[in-house]
Amino acid sequence: MKRLLSPPLTLALMIATVCAQTPNAGEAEVQKCEDRIANVWRDALGKYDDALTDLQLGFQKAADLESALAVRTEKARLAADSTLAEKNVVPEPKSLRTLQTQTIARMQEFTSQIVNETLPKLIDYKKALTVAGKLDEALAVRSAIERLQNGYVPVVRVDQKSVVPVETILTAYAADRTRADKIYKGQRIVVRGVVGGFRADPADAKQYLVYLTSASGGWLQCSFTAADFQMREEKQFNNTIVIITGKGKDAGTVRVQKGATVEVRGTCEGMDEMVRLVKSDPVN
Repeated sequence: MKRLLSPPLTLALMIATVCAQTPNAGEAEVQKCEDRIANVWRDALGKYDDALTDLQLGFQKAADLESALAVRTEKARLAADSTLAEKNVVPEPKSLRTLQTQTIARMQEFTSQIVNETLPKLIDYKKALTVAGKLDEALAVRSAIERLQNGYVPVVRVDQKSVVPVETILTAYAADRTRADKIYKGQRIVVRGVVGGFRADPADAKQYLVYLTSASGGWLQCSFTAADFQMREEKQFNNTIVIITGKGKDAGTVRVQKGATVEVRGTCEGMDEMVRLVKSDPVN
């Protein structure tokens, strides 16, 4: 296997950075994230309240008493609770239901985006503290990550038709393995990443391994089996190219080289030293 590149941020630099932080740096980062989420929710609910006012006026002008009363009831609930969740969605009128579901979807989208922007920094804190031997502090950061994800981002099994960036799945496992397993383990998924290296499996001559990576580092191992594919390496100038050819009359051929972006379909086995996909096949 070709020598794998080191992550862009070395462990030594991460340790130095974290040690220079206050002991509560991780908790402070979570608080900033939660403050941003609160601001997004406040803005979204304010717009929702304005939309309810317009909707109620529309029903009143149409002399639709029942619908106008339903919207008025929702405005009163919102004023008292300052929240909107799935349990608050009404069956009728349909226009109110649509407004509620659209607002909830926007709030969840923005919330997930904010949490996902915060996670990499918290993961770096946890790694560096672990390497520095500050295990209790690392455990506190892990708990903060769990609280952030469990409180704001629901666990949803990945859509098998979607393409998952390698960085997304690596971040999920670096943040919380148990939670990531609920999303990915046992699922047959398509991942997209940059080829960081490849080699024959030293533990199993019938397997060939391709390693995918991302800009933030980390590795995802894809296992190809000789029963389904033929793999051979070719030298081209200073590069080595792996040619993966499927067996069967309709099988295609994929050329893989280091630094190339590829898509691979495989079954996620979770994380054991690194995230692993088995029974892999290239996506043309």
